[in-house]
Parts: sequence; structure tokens; C-alpha cells
Amino acid sequence: MALFFRVIELGDDRWACRHGRLEYDTHPQMDQAIDHITALAADHRPAELFLHRRDGSVARLGTL
Repeated sequence: MALFFRVIELGDDRWACRHGRLEYDTHPQMDQAIDHITALAADHRPAELFLHRRDGSVARLGTL
């Protein structure tokens, strides 16, 4: 069963790295958050990565 890891756009233009209800940290740029969540997810394979934007759109970033 794959675990879900998420990068979520926050209201203050930061990006949060999350797994379930656990928020690992935030980043000022989306690319930094994606790199970090990818590194975290790599230790918990199989994992699926998602990007959640404030407008409600969700993008699947991939599977590890």
C-alpha cells in the first residue's frame, strides 16, 4: 500500500510538506518543497506525491 505525501500551497505564499496530518516544514518556493517531500517519500516506498494549490486543484507529481 502506497503512502501519500503532499506539498500544499499556504495562504501566505509558502509551501508545506505534509504526510497525513503531520506537517514536516514549510518552504518559500514550490520547487524547494517538492525536492524535500520527494526526499522524505523516498525513505517510505511505495509512495505517491501530490501538489495541492490554493485554488483547489491537485496535481499528481509521481510515484516512488
